[in-house]
Amino acid sequence: MPITEFSVAGVSPGATQRLRLVIDRLPDGQDLAFPAVVARGRAPGKTLLVTGAVHGDEYEGPVAIQDVFAALDPETMRGTFVGVPVTNGPAFAAATREGGWDHQNLARIFPGRRDGTPSERIAHAYATHLLTQVDLLLDMHSGGTAYAIHPLAGYQLRPGDLGRIQRAAAMAFGLDLVWGTGGLPGRSLSAAGERGLPAIYVEMPGEGRCRPDDRATAARGIRRVLAFLGILEDVAPADPPRYLVEMEATGSGHLQADHPSPTSGLFVPAVQVWDRVARGQSLGEVRDPDGTVLAEVPAARDGRVLFLRTLPRVVSGDALAFVLAIAEDAGR
Repeated sequence: MPITEFSVAGVSPGATQRLRLVIDRLPDGQDLAFPAVVARGRAPGKTLLVTGAVHGDEYEGPVAIQDVFAALDPETMRGTFVGVPVTNGPAFAAATREGGWDHQNLARIFPGRRDGTPSERIAHAYATHLLTQVDLLLDMHSGGTAYAIHPLAGYQLRPGDLGRIQRAAAMAFGLDLVWGTGGLPGRSLSAAGERGLPAIYVEMPGEGRCRPDDRATAARGIRRVLAFLGILEDVAPADPPRYLVEMEATGSGHLQADHPSPTSGLFVPAVQVWDRVARGQSLGEVRDPDGTVLAEVPAARDGRVLFLRTLPRVVSGDALAFVLAIAEDAGR
């Protein structure tokens, strides 16, 4: 089906449907398309859009979307679940963070262009034909193949009801860390915010894995957000997060901008994800292939290691870690 013809209202109440929403064609003749799954409740209600694999090497989100869809009973739902397990097909096929045809980072180019590159066309179709039909966006991410991250639910800080709804939805997902940031343009959440649409994202551990416990955590969180919107009943609410952190500075949530590698080589970390570190403490070192230590990497601030490079080969400028300044009693 051409994505221009997709309508959530076109799915019969009390039914489920699997769709292939075609955006364009790729140079090899394959469709540039979203695989989509829709479960429309027998009773009317709100619509949740859950997307995965905006980066093609992130797997917990796609599998959790599949798992949630398979378990839904539309006869008992009040509203609609729309899932797009793989948003960035070219990057997913190549198992890379960025699109294989144009090498663009989809999470930096929203709202895209109708007549642009493949990645720009994906962003445009997402913003124009998906975001306009839903009540809340949940964008599932992870550390990818090169990084590990402490799980979190996040949102861009917005004034008024939009910000309040986003904070509450992020808390409803049920992770121990909820993080509101000043945000950056070009994200899926930015495109949603420009339309006044509440939007949150989730980061799962990553490292190119889809561990059973992480998969279960992701699926449980999606179901909790469905319950937050009133689409599902009989879903146990989450405990309040231990850590609720809000940082208003623009770009405060930009993980890849922290602790860039000073040179190329092998990064050997001295810490693990969620370790507490002090400013100046070694996060690890970059070594030459012959074992010579080329650079030490000190922590820029006190805090916890939120995000850590676990793929050893690095080039100059690659992010090695993100240290989140966080009080130990935050959220208690």
